This record gives sequence, structure tokens and C-alpha cells, in this order.
Amino acid sequence: MSERPTRNLPEHIQESLEFRVPAQRPATNICLYNFEASSIAADTVSSYVFANSEVQIHTIVDRMVPGWVKPGADVIIMSYSGDGQEIEEVFAAASKRTDRIHCITSGGKLKKMAEENGANLMLVPKGLSNGEATGYEIGILANLYDALGIKGVRDAMVEALPALMEYRDSIWGSDMARELADGIRDRIPVIYCIGELRAVHKRWKMLINQIQGRLAFSGELPEFDHNEIVSWTEDEDNKEFVIVMFRTETDSELLDHIINTVTTLLPEYDLNIMVVDLKGKLMERGIRGIILADAVIDMMEAD
Repeated sequence: MSERPTRNLPEHIQESLEFRVPAQRPATNICLYNFEASSIAADTVSSYVFANSEVQIHTIVDRMVPGWVKPGADVIIMSYSGDGQEIEEVFAAASKRTDRIHCITSGGKLKKMAEENGANLMLVPKGLSNGEATGYEIGILANLYDALGIKGVRDAMVEALPALMEYRDSIWGSDMARELADGIRDRIPVIYCIGELRAVHKRWKMLINQIQGRLAFSGELPEFDHNEIVSWTEDEDNKEFVIVMFRTETDSELLDHIINTVTTLLPEYDLNIMVVDLKGKLMERGIRGIILADAVIDMMEAD
């Protein structure tokens, strides 16, 4: 069995924010490759950038390098281990298109290729679990975006840290963590949230899969509303599952209406559903959902 989830995510972010990246030429287009658990850090930081920056950022979990990646485009490759055939392919293909390649890793082949080809290399400490690496990757990626001229993302992260530490202290070992742990213990969890909280459902699924060795599924609203709601309300076998629905206020009146409608409708069908409200600003609420996942799974591992 893997080690328990980390309690120190905010401290890991804080520590990594001290690693300042030298200023780069301002970015206009960024292709962000994120492999393995690094996708959680990539989605956490990029959700803020999507909403607040004019720089185009495309997050990709694939081997393909888009045709628009040409000289002047920035390519970021994130992989904690730094190993994997797809990483070699992406680096080789991207290096033929642009000389603006940035690598975030702890070592492996990615570190070696970055050093040999003069890429911008940012190292995450070695010897961490995937969960521990996330905090460091979040901070380093925020620093890199800041260095690429995307201002505000690093400051937003620094501003959020005190509230995140307070939230962590309040939720670890709490009644809320216990209620969620008991609710998913003997059922198959299905985690839903909106797109800006994509990192949240990925973290929950990853911890349940990797640490507990159990099945878990996830999805995003409003896609859920269109494609899955019928099966939830009509399939008699769905009692084996428990829906964990993350809810937050958005800037879209329509999306808020969809979320509220779904969370009101499903309990009427006697489904197993747990609704969790995530508060705070955009940068903060996604990390709150990650911390809550860590607290819940840690409690389950302690039982």
C-alpha cells in the first residue's frame, strides 16, 4: 500500500514559491504537457490563468504537438518522474518547432534531455510521493507563468496560502472529513465538479485508485447533465455508487442553475449523493478540494 496523503500541501506550495524563475520573453501561446499526477498541478494553476490572462494556454495529455507550435511558442513539459516514452517523443517533436521549452521534473530522461538541449529546467525535490510532489509543482508552475509575463497568478497563490493553511487545520480529522470517509467507504465513488475544478476530481480519483486500490470515477458538469443523468435516475444498479458533487459559485448564471438543479434533483431518486460546497476565490477553492481529498483518504487509511 502507498504512503498516506500529505498534510503539508500548503507548506510545499509556499516553499516552492521561493524558487524564482528568471524572467523569460513574454509568452503569447503556451502548450502545457502534463503527465501522470502532474496534471493536477497543471489544472490547478491553469484554471486561474484561463480566467485572468489573454495568453493562450493549451493543456495537453498526449504525444501530439499541435501544428500551431512554431518558433516563438512556449512548450512546458511537466512530469515528476521525468520518464516515459511519450515524454521523449514530445520533447523531440517540440524541440524541432521551437527553442522555448521549459521542463518541470525531479529527474529522469526529461532532466537529461533538458540539460543536453539547453531547455529551461526547474527541478522538483526527489523522493516524494505523487501527492507530495503536487504542492511543489503548483508553486513552480505559478513562478514560471509569472516569469513568462502572466502576472497575478503567483500573487494570487501567495494571497491564498494563509486561508488554505487555516482550512487544512480545520478539516484534518474533522467531522466533515469523517462523514465523507464513511460515505464513500463501502461504495464506488463518482466525483463530479465543474471544469475549473478539474484538478479536484482528478485528485480524489487518483488517491482512491492509487492509495486505496479501489475503483473510482469522475466527470464534469454540465456534461453530466446531458449524458449521464438518465442512467442515474433509471438504472437500478446504481446503489453501489456514491456521488460526491462539488459545488461552487461561478460567473455563469446558467451553470449555477444547472449545478443547483442537478444537486436538487438527484436526491429525489433516493441516490447516494454527498454535496460539498467549495468557497473562496478561484485559486483557493480548487486547492481546498485537493486538501479535502487528502484529509478524507488519510482518515480512511488511519481507520
